[in-house]
This record gives sequence, structure tokens and C-alpha cells, in this order.
Amino acid sequence: MKSNLIRLLHGVLPSMALLLLFSACKTAESPTDPSLQKVGQLVDSLMASQTWPALSIGIIANGQTYDLHKGKLLNGTAPNAATLYEIASLTKTFTGTLLAHALVDGKAEIDQDIREHLSDTFPNLSYQGAPVTYRHLATHQSGLPHLFPHTPGLFDTPDWDNLPLRINTLQAGFSKEDFFNSLQSFTLDTVPGATFVYSNAGPNLLGYLLENIYQQDFEDLLQEKILAPLAMRKTQISVEAIDTSKLAYGINMNGNPMPIRAEKDMMAEGGILSSTEDMLKYLQFHLDTTSAVTRAARQELWNGQFGDFEAGLFWQIFKDGDRPDRIFQNGGAYGTSSWVTLIPESQLGVFLVTNFAGEGVHQQLNQLADGILRIYQSSE
Repeated sequence: MKSNLIRLLHGVLPSMALLLLFSACKTAESPTDPSLQKVGQLVDSLMASQTWPALSIGIIANGQTYDLHKGKLLNGTAPNAATLYEIASLTKTFTGTLLAHALVDGKAEIDQDIREHLSDTFPNLSYQGAPVTYRHLATHQSGLPHLFPHTPGLFDTPDWDNLPLRINTLQAGFSKEDFFNSLQSFTLDTVPGATFVYSNAGPNLLGYLLENIYQQDFEDLLQEKILAPLAMRKTQISVEAIDTSKLAYGINMNGNPMPIRAEKDMMAEGGILSSTEDMLKYLQFHLDTTSAVTRAARQELWNGQFGDFEAGLFWQIFKDGDRPDRIFQNGGAYGTSSWVTLIPESQLGVFLVTNFAGEGVHQQLNQLADGILRIYQSSE
């Protein structure tokens, strides 16, 4: 069970003090610190064996933040702390953080029937009397499909050169009305909570639920509750709002340039574009062990259903005996792959992103993150 779950999870696709901390972020181009030297050697060894065009790394350790960048972007320039990458499904953790705010604010409950925050009745969001709850949405156990419009078989025999274009055609301009029409017509075939089925439709539905809860647009909520307080000034969810000359376009495993995701009404599942500089601020926030919001985001929702693996609000959690819990998540766009690992108990965090998408890349990013964390853990 555990090995199957690992493959499943990996294969799917501030205060003033905080601001002062990040003003001291170090760029580790020629590190003299022994730990950074080891990180540099580890990264160089990995990059020498890969066809990744570029790799950006953010590290939080010893009360400091560091960023390291390797390779070249497709436009021939070197990546830096301000380079914007599609972080894809790491976006889900932002959506989960907004849900954590709603839970802390008393505006929602984790096991609440989500239909209480929908204007229509949606009898189809229940199976054998069991309704879809916020717990189910946040842990991919709602029974909702991978995406709307529901397209069975889309990923059965994927052509990775053309599949992104097919998905973008399905998603481009997909409106709120389109989404809820699709939702009305979908039928659950299992009890919510019974099985793990990775879904992008679920977090997008959560995005609309949050809009209803707060009576604000999702993007406004994102800005008000996360981006502005953390001074994440470069992070956006709309491509139209960014300078695309700073965007890291990527390639797939065949070396072919890939498009970025299509714009649609709700992108709570994977729409965020961010930089190493901003993501370090986000990681620092989630390392806070005193915040009610971050505690809510990391609450364990699977109740031991999968052994050593737990799930928070779109965070994955690995429990390893007496060792500190590891909080992690990955993201995969058509041409980028990203990874975050956090160890709140040790105040360690790593953000990794490359403008390459392909088989095995997330396992390699996971291993790199683990290697970097071991370097800093051994130096304590």
C-alpha cells in the first residue's frame, strides 16, 4: 500500500521581522559557507546528469535564506531570484491556506457539507447519503474528476508533445458558468473519503466556495490574505499581470518547448506564477509553528488511513517514527517541475523548480531536497 501511494503521490502530476529577514537573502553563486559549498556540489552533480535547462533553489536554514541558480533559460539568460516559474500544483497549497483562514475565522468546518456554501442544491455532491466535505476536497478524496470539462481517457495514452495543447483547448476561457454546468452533470460513483483520486476540479470548486464564503474574488483573497501580508510582490495568478520576459518557459522530456497553461476563470488548482524570492517568504510563513493558520493547514486529515503518510490542506506529510515530520508537495506544469519540503520542527525548508517536465523529475527533485536537508541537519 505504502509503495503504491508513493508512486501515486509522486506521479501526479508578515511582520516587520519577516520582512527584515528576507531583506538579507543571500545568493549563493560562490558560496564560502561549508554547507552551501556542499549544496553547490550536490546541485552541480545532478545538473551534469540531466537535460534540465535551468534550476532554481531556495533554502531556509540556520535562520537564513539562500538562493542558488544554475543553467540557462530558453531565452539564453541565467535564472535569478526574480525569475518567474509556473509552480503548478504548489498553487493548491495556497488554496489550502485560504481554507485554513476560513477554518480559523470560523467561516467553515473541515467536515462540513460543502453544499452549505453553494447556491444550488447539487444532490450529485453526495453518494449514498454521504456528502462531499472540505476534508474530501483538500485530500483528493471527493470523487470529483481530474478536470472539468470531464474528459475520460484524456490521460490514458498521453502524447506529451500534443497533450498540453489539447488540455489548453479544453481549458481556455473556461468560465464559472461552464464549471458549474460541468459540476451539475457529473455523478459521483463512490462514497466521498473512500478512495484517493487526484483532482484539479476539486480545488477549483474549493476556490469558488471560498469566494462564496468571503464574498470576494479568489484573486483578491489570495492577495489580501497571503501575497500582501508576506510581501510576495512578484507572485501572480494571471499571466496578463506579469512581465513575460521574466517568465521561465520550459521544455518536455523530448526537448520540445512547451506552452504555459491557458487562462480560465478559476485557477485555484495550479495557476500561480512565482519566484524563488517570493517562495522563500511563503516557506518561511509555513515554517511558523505558532500560527493558527499554518497549524490548520498542516492538520492531519487521513487519520492514519495510509500509515506513515498523512495529508494536510493540500500538503502531504511523511511521518517517520521519532523523526520530525516532513511536509511536502510538488507541482508539474507542461514545462516546469517544482518541489517543496518543510521541516517545521527544525526550521528547515527547500524550494526547487526547473523549467523541465518529464518522467522521474519529481523523484529527482525529492532526492535533491532530501540531500540538501541532510547537509543542514548534519551541520546542526
